[in-house]
This record gives sequence, C-alpha cells and structure tokens, in this order.
Amino acid sequence: MENPTKESFVITTRIMQIIGWYPPEKKSKFRLLQAYSLYFLLLVMVNVLVVVKMFLKKGYDDAMQVVYIGETIWYAFKVMPFLGGNDRIKNCISYFEGAEFRPQDDTEKEILNNSAFLCQVISKFYIVSIICAEILVSIPRLFSDEYALPVPLWLPYSVTSNSMIFYVTYFYVSIAVVYAGFSTSLLDPLIGGLVFQAISQIKILKHRIQNPQNPKSNSTSIFQKLTECVELHNAILNFVKEYEKCFSWTIFNQFLGTTSELCFICIAIAKVPIASVDTIKYTCFFFVVNCQVLFYCYFGTLLYEESDSLVTAIYVSQWYEYPIESQKLLLTLMERSKEPLLLSAEKLLDLTLDTFIKILKRSYSLVTLLK
Repeated sequence: MENPTKESFVITTRIMQIIGWYPPEKKSKFRLLQAYSLYFLLLVMVNVLVVVKMFLKKGYDDAMQVVYIGETIWYAFKVMPFLGGNDRIKNCISYFEGAEFRPQDDTEKEILNNSAFLCQVISKFYIVSIICAEILVSIPRLFSDEYALPVPLWLPYSVTSNSMIFYVTYFYVSIAVVYAGFSTSLLDPLIGGLVFQAISQIKILKHRIQNPQNPKSNSTSIFQKLTECVELHNAILNFVKEYEKCFSWTIFNQFLGTTSELCFICIAIAKVPIASVDTIKYTCFFFVVNCQVLFYCYFGTLLYEESDSLVTAIYVSQWYEYPIESQKLLLTLMERSKEPLLLSAEKLLDLTLDTFIKILKRSYSLVTLLK
C-alpha cells in the first residue's frame, strides 16, 4: 500500500519551492540566487526602510504598525535555517516513506488518509487566511484618495510625484507584504502537520500491538509482527529527534517573537479606552497571535498524550496468550514507552498546553498591571 504522507504537504512545498525554502528536484545556482534575492529584496530591504521611516518620524501613532514591524523582523530569523532550500524539511517529509511506515491493512490506511486530509485542510486554511489578510492590508489603500502604500516606509524619492512611480512602488511593497505573510506563517502548518503524522504512526503502532495475529497465525509470525512494532517505535523516536533538529530553532523564534508581540499589544490595550474600536482591534490581534502559539502547543500535547497511552495499549493487548519471547519483547517496548515523547524548543520551552496557559497568565497579569 502507498503511504499518502507526502501528499499531505504538496501545496505547502510547492509554495516553498517558489520562494526558495524547499529544494527542487534539480538543484541549481539560479534557484539559490532566487531564494536569497527574494529574501533580501522583499523581506530585509523593506523592513529596513520601514524602520528608517519609524526613526525619522520618531515613532508611530498606531501600535499595530510597531507590532507588524517587530513581527516581520523577528520572523526573518525564523526562516533563515531553510533559506536556499536545504534538505532538512525534505528529509523530514520523506522520512515517512520508509518500509516500516507503510500501512498493512485498511485500518492503517484509513488512519494515514485521515491524517493527510487534516494536514491538507490546515495548509489550505493557512494559505487562504494569509491571502485574505494581505488583500485587506493592500487593496483598500489602493483605492484611497491619497497616495498611501500598504506599509509606511522611507524612500529616497517621492511616490506622489508620478502615478507610474506610485503604482510600481505600490506593487513592489504589496509583493513584499505577501512574501512577509508567507514567511511568518507558511512553516506553521508544515510543522504541525509533521507532528500529526508522528501521532498517526503511534496510532498505527498501537493497532499493530493489539492485533498482531490473524486466525491462522502461529507463534513465529506473532514474534515477527511484534519485532516490526519495535522497529516502528524506534523509527518514530528517530523521527522526533530529526524533527527537533530541523524545527527547534524555528519554534523557539516563534515563541520569542510571539512573546514580544504580546508585550506590545498589552501595552497598546492598556493605553486605549475600554469601549473603543482600538480595543477591539488589539484584542482580536491578541487572540490571533496566541493562536500561533496554541497551534504548536496543541499538537505537542497530542503527541505527548498519544505516546503516553502506548503503555496502556500494550497492557490491554492479549500479551498473556503470547509465547514467552514475545512477552519479553513487549516488556522491553513497554519500558521504553514509559517516558512519553515531549517536544521542546531549543530544550528551553516544552510544547504543551501548560506552556500556553502560562503565557496567557503572564499576558493577563501584564494587562492588569498596566491598567
């Protein structure tokens, strides 16, 4: 049976190939040049010009603009490990193409299909959300009475001197805003989706442990099936290690960037009247930013709980009917499963709902103190 895992991230990887984060089938220097050029021209340069504008103006009246600037600059470091399309992400996705991950019956195939469907839904939701957000940022300013760019930035020339100059500059800044949106959010569905793929493999492992035989099985085939279960468990553990090596820095930057944003948003909420449009705007953005952290913490908690239930799955299986060598094999697997899989960001922050709740408590305390 074919493993549908690779199809889970087709949309995301295609967009990442365009912006230079995912290696194409045939690597070339042109692709590398394209990736670095887009990164510099659309992310670095635009943000430098925005910061220059802020310092020349000596601040911004709208705190949301400060949050946007901080978000894009901070998340520029988030994508740096994947700039140029190295093989880290590709290796994580192709990891599940190994023989031990292939489904062996209809139940396992259904688990993988459901996982692939969920990953595709999450990817589409993120992409549509990014596009809608960028349209709301860029399009209204195009039809305004004044010459206003999507993001205020310093330029060595006047955009109001000529309509052609304005529209060319407007198009450039709009593309930069879209690129920044994908830069800050495109990795999220991939990071969460890969965790869910590991969760699905643990579900398959539990299914194989509890159903290692058919009516015609003998002791030899049961032992062989349980040996395959041990190999699958080892493969899952190795994947989690590779996953943390690949995305730990990215997740850590996400947490730091989100924490910084929450501080600015809390200060902004504290300075405006409670019954105002600004309060609604800042509160909505507060929940959006928290959802980014919740996304990581939720899937990290799911992985922890699913791996924690592996011991119970072994215990409720028909181990008492197995030969002694199979029972010893299950005992070894049970001992290795007593420590559940816990994802972390640079070994400093655990990806659990407890971490998310702590962030919410600190944010609420900050708003209360400032008020």
